[in-house]
Amino acid sequence: MIIMKHLFTLLFAFVAITVSAQTPYKAYCTLQGKESEFKNHKVSIKIDFGQKTLKDNVLVDENGSEIDFSTMVSAMNYMAKRGWKYEGCYKSEDKMMGNPIFVWILSKEVSSDEEITEGFQTKLMHTQKAKE
Repeated sequence: MIIMKHLFTLLFAFVAITVSAQTPYKAYCTLQGKESEFKNHKVSIKIDFGQKTLKDNVLVDENGSEIDFSTMVSAMNYMAKRGWKYEGCYKSEDKMMGNPIFVWILSKEVSSDEEITEGFQTKLMHTQKAKE
């Protein structure tokens, strides 16, 4: 009887630790789109998901080539397939060129920081992966 009591206590503690370690939380990122005159009216997309450096933060495919999106909506569809949801948007201005920048805020429920970049990579991520 005492052994069963201790086993039940251990089992309960294990379940409590496991559940608290995987509590989902909302992660955010922004998609920043700028219409480019140099890319046949494509939208150049950058992503900010809270990384330390914003250097080379364009979305790339498995070969490291920048993904060309025809519109902000096509970029949003790309991210929606990876579990991201639209939260809102605002318009900013490129201080160097004076062109409008459209910023879309996205969110995703994750259980760990590794899940934030699941399903996509930036140019910097691809470069670092290639060096490994």
